[in-house]
Amino acid sequence: MPNGVSCAYFAARNHIYGHNENNVFKEGIAGCQTVRTIDSLASTKTIQNAVPMAKTTAGFWGKAAKFARKIVYPLIIASGIYNTARAKDKVKTGAMQAGGIGTMFAFETVAEKALKNIAKKLLDKPICQQHKAARIGVYVAKGLAFVGSSLLGYTVGSNGAENIVNKIRAKKSKNNEQTPKNTENTNTEKKEFPIEKDLKKSDIQETLFDEMKL
Repeated sequence: MPNGVSCAYFAARNHIYGHNENNVFKEGIAGCQTVRTIDSLASTKTIQNAVPMAKTTAGFWGKAAKFARKIVYPLIIASGIYNTARAKDKVKTGAMQAGGIGTMFAFETVAEKALKNIAKKLLDKPICQQHKAARIGVYVAKGLAFVGSSLLGYTVGSNGAENIVNKIRAKKSKNNEQTPKNTENTNTEKKEFPIEKDLKKSDIQETLFDEMKL
């Protein structure tokens, strides 16, 4: 079952970015995360007791959430490709999108397994078994921790890719600046050599001429 806290956050975030950037893929991601949020709420006993319809529609939302989970990652990749195609600097943007999305997936995979085990241990504690508020706190903390790991993963990968592109470009620019100078020096040396040689010939000729006069 998806975590309603993280799904709700990603739904809101992608909707805002999708609207501002006119990115239809982010709107699709927001839709998927909204479905997963509804599924997480409809599956809880509290919501089912408060809203009778939630219990009868829980099966539908469960199937919809499974489908949403399958297509949300392809939509994220499509969004990255879309942003790259629209960018002025396609090389840097493409590298940042690829690095950010790839690292984000890796962080999310590790975080999902780790947080699941941590939450399970915490829920087994007497305080969580006795107090509903404690269980809700663990649930919320798990969702926020997953959001944090996802954002951290994207930031690390995106910034890392950007730095690599900048370093490669700086190195190429430095090499291009040095190449004309070396060529100019070589040309100067080639031009000076024959002049120096001609001067030596003229000196020899003058010396021989003076000797002949004597």
